[in-house]
Amino acid sequence: MKYLNNYIKVFVLLIFVSSCEGLEEIPYDFTAVSNLYQNEDDVDAALLGAYQPLILGGVDDLWFFLITSGSSDHIRINDPYRGGAQSNLAAATFQDTDPIGGIWVNYFRGINRANLVIENIPSVGLDKSLEEEKLAEARFIRAFYYFNLVRLFGDVPLSLESTKNFDKETLQTSRTPVAEVYEAIVEDLQFAGSSLPEMHDANNTGRATAGAAKALLGKVYLTMAGKPLEKNEMYQLASSKLKEMVESGAYDLEPDFAAVFDIANQQTNTEVMFARQALTNVNGTGTVLTYFAAAPNSPYALWLGGGQFQFSFTEDFYNSYNPNDLRKDVTLLYSYTDRDGKKVTYNDPDNPTGYLGIPVPRAPETGIPYGKLKDPGNTTSPFNHGTNLIFMRYADVLLLLAEALNESGNPSQALPYLNLVRKRAGLTDVIITDQSQLRDIIKQERKWELAGEFTEYYDLQRWGDLQQSMENNPETQYLGRSYDSKYELLPIPVNELDANENLTQNQGY
Repeated sequence: MKYLNNYIKVFVLLIFVSSCEGLEEIPYDFTAVSNLYQNEDDVDAALLGAYQPLILGGVDDLWFFLITSGSSDHIRINDPYRGGAQSNLAAATFQDTDPIGGIWVNYFRGINRANLVIENIPSVGLDKSLEEEKLAEARFIRAFYYFNLVRLFGDVPLSLESTKNFDKETLQTSRTPVAEVYEAIVEDLQFAGSSLPEMHDANNTGRATAGAAKALLGKVYLTMAGKPLEKNEMYQLASSKLKEMVESGAYDLEPDFAAVFDIANQQTNTEVMFARQALTNVNGTGTVLTYFAAAPNSPYALWLGGGQFQFSFTEDFYNSYNPNDLRKDVTLLYSYTDRDGKKVTYNDPDNPTGYLGIPVPRAPETGIPYGKLKDPGNTTSPFNHGTNLIFMRYADVLLLLAEALNESGNPSQALPYLNLVRKRAGLTDVIITDQSQLRDIIKQERKWELAGEFTEYYDLQRWGDLQQSMENNPETQYLGRSYDSKYELLPIPVNELDANENLTQNQGY
């Protein structure tokens, strides 16, 4: 945790970096940015500044969750939040007035900070191998931001140099074609995968590793194989890179599925490869998503009786799990013991009343609470929950590898990786080798395994399944809307269009 708590140096650096990101006046009394890079500690502080925009700020982590997970066909919004931006995002029927600008601004802020690190590291005089490692870390961060941006918005400005002045020509950049953005992402991750360490010690938990870079590169290849690029040759590249990562042995499945999401296990988790780190009760580092997700009067979140319960999972999704699936009652809280020691069970006719205006989980008024985000230790603010937000874990890699092998025409080779995930869930092995049938099985397995983990919208995009999913989406039905091809991407935020005359809106918005 030493790396994640190095706030003093980060604060000094962020004062300067922020001035480079948002002010038009040139400050005459600041030390030149190059003078802030004197040694390894300074580089690490600057790198932490590049990670910092992962903490989207305010309620943007809720919007990001609803965009990437809510657009599945198994999440619904609960009253009194239904019908507003929450429903628009969860329905994947995006509006140009929805609160998505924070994601754009924060990720481009992170890209600019990564660019600053990349440009200034060579002047520090580090040992060559250490210099490459720090460069690789910055390039991983940059690739991560761009991978999210290109999937959410399509063509986006590609900036591989930091902002050095604020003239109109510099600031008002145009959008770069998706294919070119992916080329830059691939180059960054190839470098990161070959130069980062396989693992970090406990003092550096949360930093990018070679395994994370290879896994993310494999996911990038698999995404490029799907829509919209449809580069079929990428399936083979994806399977090779993901297999390389698996064979390294750096990561493994946690024996117990519930342990993956146990807040007490976050620093020793063998499965999580890259996550947004959070600290309980430390202002500016936590997440509010735990509070928004938590069941009413539950002990799993702070404030107003244990959570706002803004969204939930449908009963149909709960019932889609095999009765013996060990993931079912971890992912969804069908029953829990509330703060008063009372057992609350979904669709329990003996508990029909509401709590602070929010109905307790009872069909058909609400869905089933999300169970992967729990932080009983927060005592200060709804924004200070220490639940890490997981962006990449080993089970995801195994399922990606199974998919890549199946799509490469090797379904029998895909089965061992698929069955590792199923075995942990308490399920029997799949033995089907028909490519089409196995494709459907792998898709469903990803929905069961990774529910609520920021993957669903991206999967639906690359599979070409968004239209089919929206037909069953509770919020799409509630709003009375239907699929439109424009929903394959988010609209460019209106404020960005107003500020940059060279930006164009995505078609249909």
